[in-house]
Amino acid sequence: MKKILLLVAFIVSNLTIAQSIIYTQDFELENTGYSSSVTEGSASSFIDIFNRSNPDIGGNSTFIWSVEDTNATPGSISLDNIDVTGLSSFDFSIDLLSHHYNDWDNSDELLITYSVDGGADQNLMWVQSANSGSNEPAALDLDFDGIGDCGVLTTLPSLSTGTADDCASLTNTFETFTTSSIDLTSNSTLDIKLQFNNLTSSDEG
Repeated sequence: MKKILLLVAFIVSNLTIAQSIIYTQDFELENTGYSSSVTEGSASSFIDIFNRSNPDIGGNSTFIWSVEDTNATPGSISLDNIDVTGLSSFDFSIDLLSHHYNDWDNSDELLITYSVDGGADQNLMWVQSANSGSNEPAALDLDFDGIGDCGVLTTLPSLSTGTADDCASLTNTFETFTTSSIDLTSNSTLDIKLQFNNLTSSDEG
């Protein structure tokens, strides 16, 4: 399975609809299936970057999308006009990995949104700094309040593992995070946007 690395390393996105995988985005071919608002950095690295790269980290040897210590944010990746005609719902899955267990600040974030049939963007999945402070683990923000929620199923894994403020990142390989089902009744197209904000300091990503 291909991954998008959001360094704080990420990413694979698999879109699952009606218990069938109808869309998978990888980064093996540049600008194929996705578009990015900006790029920066080398394809062989995972630092000082907002770009696809192939650093062979986190249990993954394929191309990923890396974001770390970048000058290119706010930046985004868009997956547009996914055909969902006749489908009733979808689940969104993404493989994520952070660089360090305690380097996200409260201004660092990944905001994943979706829209159907060209409508307004709606929240799908957020990743934020846990505990609203500086130098914290990255975690899913389940209630979209701007603060990551620590937990076994919500804290991102990280290349360097550890615990900060009782929030533990104990594995160093990509893990898959999945949303609950989103209704698609009578819709025909689905757009997904991954918006990266800040992540502009060393080891953030």
